[in-house]
Amino acid sequence: MTKFFRSNPSAPLMASSIALIFIAICLVIFVLNQGRAIFIPFIIAVFIWYLINAIARALGLLKIGGKQLPRFFRFLCGIIAICALLGGIGTLVGRNIADVIEAAPHYQDNFEPIIQKVMLWLNLDHQPTFEEIGSYLDLGKIITFMAQSFTGIAGKSLVIVFYTGFLLYEQKYFNRKIINMISDQSTEDHVRAIIQKIDVRIQRYIGIKSLVSAFDSVLTYLILSSFGVDFAEFWGVMAFFLHFIPYAGSFIAITLPSTIALIQFGDPLMGALVLGALCISHAFLASILEPILMGRNLNLSPIFIISSLAMWGMVWGVPGMFLAVPILAIIMITLSQFPKTRPIAILISKTGVLKEN
Repeated sequence: MTKFFRSNPSAPLMASSIALIFIAICLVIFVLNQGRAIFIPFIIAVFIWYLINAIARALGLLKIGGKQLPRFFRFLCGIIAICALLGGIGTLVGRNIADVIEAAPHYQDNFEPIIQKVMLWLNLDHQPTFEEIGSYLDLGKIITFMAQSFTGIAGKSLVIVFYTGFLLYEQKYFNRKIINMISDQSTEDHVRAIIQKIDVRIQRYIGIKSLVSAFDSVLTYLILSSFGVDFAEFWGVMAFFLHFIPYAGSFIAITLPSTIALIQFGDPLMGALVLGALCISHAFLASILEPILMGRNLNLSPIFIISSLAMWGMVWGVPGMFLAVPILAIIMITLSQFPKTRPIAILISKTGVLKEN
């Protein structure tokens, strides 16, 4: 080791840099974890702010009498649309969430005998007891945990509204800040081009992802209500948020309602039909509709997606898992706009080819 440091004069500097980076990462993770009550509502507010801007930008494409709609009117429509959406979600969840939490233990009681019958049908040497089944798969706790997590996020709605309002208010001063920060005109134009490109792509991503999630929510509700499954409204709302969690989110959004249908009707055929319908719906959205609308805008490496889910889940819990992929997408979009950080964006991407526009 001594010979290595003697033959490489820059080795101590490199080692100290690595150590400082590691300490900085640990410090950032610690601060994010301790300040979750502040950071989570702010990040959600940023997404809502971007969604309002995406709606306003889309309305700007409409022209009446050859003239574009006034900017104030477009933003007002965006705010009203978001408020109506969030209000509708809050009403649906508030109407169902207490009943879902109350019914969860009863579903668990009915679920355990079905599992035992399946084990007996599979002719296993060891038939698990109720306690053993509950230690591995407690359906009641899973449903209750999901409902309480959503309630916790909804409880911060007033803070999120304040953050979003201040972001919308500050937005009109962004241009003035750029002018006062940069004196050179060519540098200012370059910075503006980069910011605009980042802004447009993030708005496009959040807008399309929210639109596809809304389709997922509606299709899930229609499928479950057509089969008469309990709490179809609740599962429809959950599908909207679970769509932001790749792999695990789709798995939960498909298996839990299908399991509820199996327990509710006591008919394996009914459970299989609900499972098949939900699988077809998710396959259509994930493999056909979203790629058509998104193009290569997402283009994230699966290993980085899984790592991001694990990290943000560890730091912020369930809300962190909801925000993990959007945060990763925003990071990749931002890094791709700068020559020095572009290689990192290429590493994060799935195909190694970044979208230029």
